[in-house]
Amino acid sequence: MKLLRIGVVAVSAALLLVQNVKAQTVTIESWENTLDGWAVPPSYNQQLGGFGPVTTAFEPTLGVTDGSYSLAITGTGTGGPNYGQLLAGPSSTGLTAILGTSDTLSLDVYTPGGSFGYYLQFDIDIQNSDAGFVSLDSYGYPGTSIGSETTITVPISASLQSTLASSVNPTTIYIQVGGGNSSDNETMYLDNLRVHEVPEPSTIALLGLGLLGLFAVRRRHVS
Repeated sequence: MKLLRIGVVAVSAALLLVQNVKAQTVTIESWENTLDGWAVPPSYNQQLGGFGPVTTAFEPTLGVTDGSYSLAITGTGTGGPNYGQLLAGPSSTGLTAILGTSDTLSLDVYTPGGSFGYYLQFDIDIQNSDAGFVSLDSYGYPGTSIGSETTITVPISASLQSTLASSVNPTTIYIQVGGGNSSDNETMYLDNLRVHEVPEPSTIALLGLGLLGLFAVRRRHVS
């Protein structure tokens, strides 16, 4: 009976530890009153008759889902976003490592009611010299709910994870946006760019072996 209780405790501990290892959200950027190297590509602002020129600011109320600010992106032109690269992040080998162990990437987007001709779509891409230029959702352009908060979530495929996990080169994230136009000077609010990080199989295997060894030691001690 005592051995059975030890076994139950060991299994319960294993399940708890594996759950804690599996569930981890890592924030990449929340734009806390700083761009942190993110920028609107100059080529975007040179397009005539579109959404640009674009201005950026930090909003303490609208669209804030993480921290104290969201990133407000306002188009001063007469058209809607044209599905081009509206925002580019800094290149980083740290980002490569994070994406190599993550299965999804998410971004929170808020849009005021009636804006953007009632439709706004996003595509999130990465650039890495080993993986190439990759649209994470294959240019599916998931849409937002105009007038409310929307979480855009795109997958990071297992093959892409594998390529990035073995890469030593920096990675850049690009956010492409397309949509309509309701009036001049329309604004979207972005916040909490994050990934869902999953453990490598070897990590879980080592954890399991360690718990098995602990259980074996306890069993010999009880015997």
